[in-house]
Amino acid sequence: MNPGTRLAAVLGWPITHSRSPQIMNAAFSALSIDAVLVAIGVPPEGLAAAVAGLRAQHALGASVTIPHKLAALALCDEVSPAARAIGAVNCLHIDGERLIGHNTDEAGFTDSLVAAGFTTKAPRAVVLGAGGAARAVAYALRHGSVAVIARRPEEVAWIAARPWTPEELRTSFARAELVVDCTSLGLGGPDELAVTDALPLDVLPPTAWVATLVYHRPTRLLERARQAGHPTVDGRGMLVHQAARAFSIWTGQAAPIDVMTRALDDDLRGT
Repeated sequence: MNPGTRLAAVLGWPITHSRSPQIMNAAFSALSIDAVLVAIGVPPEGLAAAVAGLRAQHALGASVTIPHKLAALALCDEVSPAARAIGAVNCLHIDGERLIGHNTDEAGFTDSLVAAGFTTKAPRAVVLGAGGAARAVAYALRHGSVAVIARRPEEVAWIAARPWTPEELRTSFARAELVVDCTSLGLGGPDELAVTDALPLDVLPPTAWVATLVYHRPTRLLERARQAGHPTVDGRGMLVHQAARAFSIWTGQAAPIDVMTRALDDDLRGT
């Protein structure tokens, strides 16, 4: 860094898992942009102060991750239509004196599907889970038919979620063109094998795609789907493409997707 280097940040709590610095700094370097993104661990009660500090430094902006996406929206002077509809902000852009909130998760997810070869414009989709990530994915798929299946549907306020029952899963899977796992199952918890192996992949149409948002490890769901002959998409593409959208918002330049993808893959191989 030097006195003219522009600052960006990724804000989360915890933050040690984030690959955003590796991805974004590779992009800055590739385009000779004098900027750097740093990871800053911010507890919930410190978010407003951290954002105020970035504004005072006239930073480019910030990527926002768990648990700050809802709280970040309330700090913005202006919010994009997607962020408003989803109810969450994952990208802050400091534009002069104004703080503008965006949600690049939904477009990043769509971009990752297109990059993987998924061409259905308005798919019949099943979204597993109903948390913040599921909201972004469901919004991305809003032009099709989306069934959100949740283990506690009575607690879901943003959509009429369907119950996680064998009957509902089989009915929804049987007509799906795309299944997206937005739960924490793929993170490797004790329920991963039992719950995933109970998902009725046997009734999925042969051409249906299966996706997960997990990017740092193989998941049992994608392993089963590949064995059954289904095309699959893991979370690496969404991570890169949502970062690419943020890069363009901050810099006004097209993001070097290939460079960012290689940086992520190289980092994951080193873990």
